Amino acid sequence: MNTRHHLLKLAFAVAVLGLAPHLTAGTPSPPPGVLDFAGRLAHNHWYLFGEANRAELESLNRELRTADQQRRDARDDAAREAAATRGAKAAGRLLELVKQCPRLLRLDLATPRPSLTPAGPVEQPGDTGALLIEVLAGAGRPDFSTSLADLSQPRGESSRVTFDVAAGGTTYAVAGLEHLPFGRTTLQLQFNRPGQPALPVSLDVTTPPPGRLKLTILSDDTGQPTPAMVRLMWRTDGLQRRPANGIEFAPQFDGQGSATGVRAANLPGPLGVHFWCSPGPFDMALAPGVWQIGVRRGVEHEVLFEDVTIKSGETVERTLRPKRWTDLRKLGWWSGDDHVHTRILSDDDARNVMAWVQAEDVHLANIVKMGDIYRTYFEQRGFGPAYRVVDGEYILSPGQECPRTHDQIGHTLAMNITAMVRDPERYFLYDTVFDAVHAQGGLSGYAHVNSGMFHVHRDMSLNVPRAKVDFVEILQFNHLGTDLYYEFLNLGCKLTASAGSDVPWGGTVGEVRAYTYLGGEPFTADNWFAAFGRGRTFTTSGPMLEFRVDDALPGDELVVKSDRALRVRARAWGDPRRMAPVKLEIVRHGEVIRAAESQDPKKPEAVLDFTVDAGDGCWIAARARAGDGTTAHTTSVYVIREGLRFWKYDAIDDLIAKRQASLKEIENIVAEARRLDAEGKLENDRYRKLLARQGDALLERVALARGIYDGLKRTAEAERSLRTRQP
Repeated sequence: MNTRHHLLKLAFAVAVLGLAPHLTAGTPSPPPGVLDFAGRLAHNHWYLFGEANRAELESLNRELRTADQQRRDARDDAAREAAATRGAKAAGRLLELVKQCPRLLRLDLATPRPSLTPAGPVEQPGDTGALLIEVLAGAGRPDFSTSLADLSQPRGESSRVTFDVAAGGTTYAVAGLEHLPFGRTTLQLQFNRPGQPALPVSLDVTTPPPGRLKLTILSDDTGQPTPAMVRLMWRTDGLQRRPANGIEFAPQFDGQGSATGVRAANLPGPLGVHFWCSPGPFDMALAPGVWQIGVRRGVEHEVLFEDVTIKSGETVERTLRPKRWTDLRKLGWWSGDDHVHTRILSDDDARNVMAWVQAEDVHLANIVKMGDIYRTYFEQRGFGPAYRVVDGEYILSPGQECPRTHDQIGHTLAMNITAMVRDPERYFLYDTVFDAVHAQGGLSGYAHVNSGMFHVHRDMSLNVPRAKVDFVEILQFNHLGTDLYYEFLNLGCKLTASAGSDVPWGGTVGEVRAYTYLGGEPFTADNWFAAFGRGRTFTTSGPMLEFRVDDALPGDELVVKSDRALRVRARAWGDPRRMAPVKLEIVRHGEVIRAAESQDPKKPEAVLDFTVDAGDGCWIAARARAGDGTTAHTTSVYVIREGLRFWKYDAIDDLIAKRQASLKEIENIVAEARRLDAEGKLENDRYRKLLARQGDALLERVALARGIYDGLKRTAEAERSLRTRQP
């Protein structure tokens, strides 16, 4: 009896929605277009139904999507029927709300001269709005349709809004309207039905007069206006507006990545929403209603959000001053981003990027010209000190990301160069680039080491043991990845920890950053690069770190003559508004030897002060994780016992085996490229064709690296009798 009742309920719900008439013919799917329709109503056009119905619209949207996912994941008929019942119930209730909506327009295509009722004009809330229309086309199941019209780009002489309508039945259509003029506008609606000529219908819409917002963002350091990342979101439609002076970076991005000026950081919570870079105060017209103003100025400042009410014909003035929750400069640390892609060919380009780094409070940005075998991107006016852009405590310094291969041996970065180093005929010989960069006084490193993307471990296995590499990106897109980093440290190879946003693929400049310790030295590009080259860094997407072993800072060597106690001092702290709790860990040879976590929810700070034996030498670093999911990690302090490497001695065989496996992969890709080239299959694959041509030189480097790893095995054996702690 219960089963029969359940099936009758399901059949009734399906019939109400005009879905498949027989359950035995297959479990019905949601009505066509209902998911997009529900999402648009819940997120952007809820105002059509009034505030009282907003929560239910959001609930029905979630319910429909959950039911659809359950239906697609179902593994048996009972689960499919349950999901169908759930979806049918939600769709039925949504249809009831739509039919009761006081702003619903109707169009009966069966009449001789179809026209909208009511005839208009239809009032819109501001420069965006929507039309909700019930289109009757005879018998049949209901369909749902969504469309969007940008009236800043009208077609022909009219502002056209198109609707796709089913051939039969009733279509419930919602059309979003963007960039509506203020006042009265005549729209040309066009209804498209399969097999029928398009039906044009005119409709007038009106919008209320705008108000104005005057917004000024002040620096917490100077009290003067400053660039900032600004968010203007109209709560009526949930959409963001570009500030009147918001910078559009798309022309400087060469069509790469997220080529737009509106940036959403790869960070949790309120930092991860969209912002525009605003270079200073602005005054702009806004539709009447409640607006959310958001302001962010990088990780050292609190994020501000404030609602303001704009009224027609009135001006609202706001001055906001994001407060610092910490100031790393006072502790001798200066922020940098090693991986910023953007064209700088003019003073205007430079002003735009300078405003961006000031808005995010990043003191030095490595502006990288990018290359591949075919060409270069993100062109620069030049390299070296003469082409740095300096504005007070902010510097743009040209660098490069090249060579870079996706399917072969990874991406490289260079900082503080005087000329770009690029030779397609020797493209796979990364060491030649590293040597040339060093000859210029620059710094060489690898991008994307945190994720291991693009097989970067292969070239790392060639060149890190040869001391050709200064730094590696271990933090990007708010992902701290240390597997590769730790493997090379455990082999006794020094590497500076760095971080880069990789915009425009990343969200915004400085969403991750590398802090470099200058101590009492003045902040200049030369001093920053010199300190970075010493390894005086920590990386972060949120929490801050201080770390010493005895008096050694990150990047320092601490030489000991015998096993003795070392004093380790570390502190991690974060924004009290969003980062509690903070967990601090001390890592030795990749293993946590001590940890602490903040206990006060109003003070996310953890401190460690303890002693540890020097043993036979090691590397020690600090890392932190905040409650909001942001992370930080220092470069290591290298504790060196005289006559011994600081490596993880008891894991040497496994560590070398991994590197030998990486070298074998290089040999395999060279052999494959040579085979395909001999078969004439690489005429349209320049990467692998060049790899085949450059294979001998690359394999020479593989042999050299194998010799180094064999030498490390001999060193390990020679150290055995000298070590006090043997495996």
